[in-house]
Amino acid sequence: MKTAMVDARSDFLGCVAAAVEILNRKEVVALPTETVYGLAGDALEPEAVAKIFEAKERPSFDPLIIHIENKRWLTKLTRPSERVRPVVNRLMNRFWPGPLTILFPKSDLVPDLVTAGLEQVAIRMPSHPVFVQVLRDFGKPLAAPSANRFGRVSPTCAEHVLDELKGRIALILDAGPTVVGLESTIVRVNEDKNKIEILRQGAVSEESLAEIAPTEETFGSSKIEAPGQTASHYAPDKIVHLFGPEAIGPSSHHDALICWGPIRHGQDFSVVRSLSETQDLRVAAQRLFGLLREVDRMDVRRIFIEPVPEVALGKAIMNRIRRAIAPR
Repeated sequence: MKTAMVDARSDFLGCVAAAVEILNRKEVVALPTETVYGLAGDALEPEAVAKIFEAKERPSFDPLIIHIENKRWLTKLTRPSERVRPVVNRLMNRFWPGPLTILFPKSDLVPDLVTAGLEQVAIRMPSHPVFVQVLRDFGKPLAAPSANRFGRVSPTCAEHVLDELKGRIALILDAGPTVVGLESTIVRVNEDKNKIEILRQGAVSEESLAEIAPTEETFGSSKIEAPGQTASHYAPDKIVHLFGPEAIGPSSHHDALICWGPIRHGQDFSVVRSLSETQDLRVAAQRLFGLLREVDRMDVRRIFIEPVPEVALGKAIMNRIRRAIAPR
């Protein structure tokens, strides 16, 4: 299959129309979101959903996120509990559209393949204008995990998608680098405790969620309950380690370092890059996946990443780093 990459910034409506045409054929396309680039297909058509799994080489036990353009779709896709409705409504009013995914009891309209047979469906309302317009013109929800092969580093620009999925999909809409750079936060409201359970850290921080209701972290569970919870994920080809003083030695001259703050240890490592020289967590989130891809292509043996402070967005960044270094 020939993969076309077109610039949605120069021909917005033409690119959207081309994407909708392909989606109507039950094929898949790569679209920009505010978080990372997504691989989108008709969420209500099992044939299209199966093509997402096929292109990504994603195991069928890992569920997908459904993206909607307006809340009216919730009445068709979900069976919301009245007990949690007040908290869910506050979450949606505060964070939608945006990088927050909420789990709901699913309706029969949602194919089991989307949820990997689970009884809950993950739903998000994105804010990226290209994705929103495609949803509007297509007229139906889109299932859209990150547009990369399973387990690999998520794409934050169209070129990353081409590297990952060239020859596997027909179209990539290029809208430049993503703004957030990390996948969405995934939550579920617990009926019994009336707490917000955080199943995956992301751009919406625990501190922000706690302003809505008490929170509880559950993303350390070995049981997959939501998209993107596999232990090893976001992994480049080269082995990744957490940086510490013990990493510096004669062998480190063959390694790469992704540091936190100003560039340093240049004399100790073959390559040094910074997540953010000013120690801005938002910049670090934007750069993390791109830097992992960049140094992975270089002639280095290993990649070391320096930890960032685990506050606010830093928790999500460290979640991705730890999963990049997890045993494969």
